[in-house]
Amino acid sequence: MAARHVSPVSSVANARVRRAFCGWLIVGCLVVACEKSSSPTAPANPSPSVSVVFLDATLTADQQETIRQVVVSTVERASAAIDVGALRCTVSSDMARTIPEWGLGGYALGPGDIEIVVDPEFGALDSVLTSRLPVLVAHEVHHTVRWRNPGPYGTLLDAFVFEGLADHFTVELLGAAIPPWSMALTPPEIERYLNRARPELDDTNYDFNAWFFGRGSDLPRWTGYSIGFHLVDVYLANHPGRSAASLVHEPSESFRPD
Repeated sequence: MAARHVSPVSSVANARVRRAFCGWLIVGCLVVACEKSSSPTAPANPSPSVSVVFLDATLTADQQETIRQVVVSTVERASAAIDVGALRCTVSSDMARTIPEWGLGGYALGPGDIEIVVDPEFGALDSVLTSRLPVLVAHEVHHTVRWRNPGPYGTLLDAFVFEGLADHFTVELLGAAIPPWSMALTPPEIERYLNRARPELDDTNYDFNAWFFGRGSDLPRWTGYSIGFHLVDVYLANHPGRSAASLVHEPSESFRPD
């Protein structure tokens, strides 16, 4: 399924529409060859080649440089844990496509291809570029690697696992706090909405907007992200020694709830 996979700013359904997004103005292209991490536990992954492309001129030169440095350093860290390979990151400015509370949004467009979206009017933009952008980049990078195998998600269970693994990866890689969209539900709510999801887990025609954003539904915002994080949490608790990095290619079926 050729759809964009995203951070909690948007949906796969909306992404299908945005695939027609065109007229890009390339104002900067930076190619960086990063050295492989020297971590003794890192797999023998090749050093990633990172291309950062700015699609408009609304960001200042300093902001562009900060974004470039954050993307490159985060991909370098991720490549020590998973085989990222060559990566292209496009950067655009569009408030409507960001997480309102963060001023940023992220999209995985396919293997080796992500997009970062910035709200140039966000009040604390310079601060969030260093504090929050690494979380979105790591999340989307995990998506691009999982996209290669087992592939982008088709069922509701695939979607839960795809997103849950990506958020666990950001926590593991960066030592970051659990993102708000992955802890949007209380334990009783997790159980309630997981039970509601069970009949749809193998459905390929599920409503992504409803499950992940509560749009047009009585489902709370970010339900899908919280369920996905929970399913991965349960798996990790039952399989000591595993991680979101080591599970990047694990079939979704492994996470199916009892």
